[in-house]
Amino acid sequence: MLDKIKRFFDEKLLPSDRNDNSDNNARSLQFAMAALLLELSRADFDADDQERDLIMSLLRDTFALDEADLLELLELAGAASDEANDVFQFTQLVNQHYSHDDKIHLVEQLWRVAFADGRLDKYEEQFIRKLSGLLHVAHSDFIKAKLRARQTPS
Repeated sequence: MLDKIKRFFDEKLLPSDRNDNSDNNARSLQFAMAALLLELSRADFDADDQERDLIMSLLRDTFALDEADLLELLELAGAASDEANDVFQFTQLVNQHYSHDDKIHLVEQLWRVAFADGRLDKYEEQFIRKLSGLLHVAHSDFIKAKLRARQTPS
């Protein structure tokens, strides 16, 4: 599986100029964000098409990926999150490369996914609360992101 992930990065996500570290970091963040969004969608133990559709839309809009690359990213991020023992490896990437405002935006996107099926499960809320702590997002920003996401149509 790791070979498949590496091949995907080499062929689809990494730039032709391998020396551009900022672009490599951006690609790693795509992977981390996809994995976190997928983990959230699994938090309530109920696979939901509305949540998956919103995740695809968020990733497509955020990273301007074509459909084939998007589906492959989701497949590989899902496999990586299945194999991961925790979310620390993903939040560590976000902490290293996201600004504070970017982290708040990510928390808001997580809330949007949690609300996508029309209900907020306690496990989804617990997962977002845990991620917010790992991302060093203040409780007030956590609540504001939740309120904005609740008002945003999916």
